[in-house]
Amino acid sequence: MAHRAILALSLAVGSLTAAATPAAATIVKSLGLDELARSADVIVQGRVERRTMSWNDERTRIYTVSEIRVDESLKGPARAGEALRVRQLGGEVDGIAQSIAGNAKLALGEEVILFLDRDEANGLHYVVGMAQGKYAIDRKGRQPTVVRTLDGLAMAEVEQGRVRGLQAPPVVQAPPALEVFKAQIRAALQPRP
Repeated sequence: MAHRAILALSLAVGSLTAAATPAAATIVKSLGLDELARSADVIVQGRVERRTMSWNDERTRIYTVSEIRVDESLKGPARAGEALRVRQLGGEVDGIAQSIAGNAKLALGEEVILFLDRDEANGLHYVVGMAQGKYAIDRKGRQPTVVRTLDGLAMAEVEQGRVRGLQAPPVVQAPPALEVFKAQIRAALQPRP
């Protein structure tokens, strides 16, 4: 699964740099919209309804499971009205907080478009590419737009499985309109000749 490869890259680089300096960013493979759309098992528009944080069995890691109520499915088996459980490393339990730089931040009540991998065996989903796989929907203007925040991520340029260098996160000139963005996702999912 794509999330495992990205997590492995993040952990490997993080392990190499953790001893030398405090972590300020997580290095991930840079994913364009086409690659995000094709690599995700599920793409949904929905709202964050609930967040539950808990320790793992060994009490060494905290996980947050966010419940996303699906408004529209753009890819995969999710249906409107269904609740998806999205699991992420990090959270706060018993006054102890753990966080991962570059994780997608899911706030209660927030309306989002998520690119997800699914773990059928456990009934869970994972955000593809960390913060790259989450777009917040902003309804404050004349028409809804989508906004992506990449704080805490450093983008790696990966070619044939090798890191070729780091690049700055992409600069967005103007947030795209929600309907235009969903049309771009649908176009990315069309079969290639």
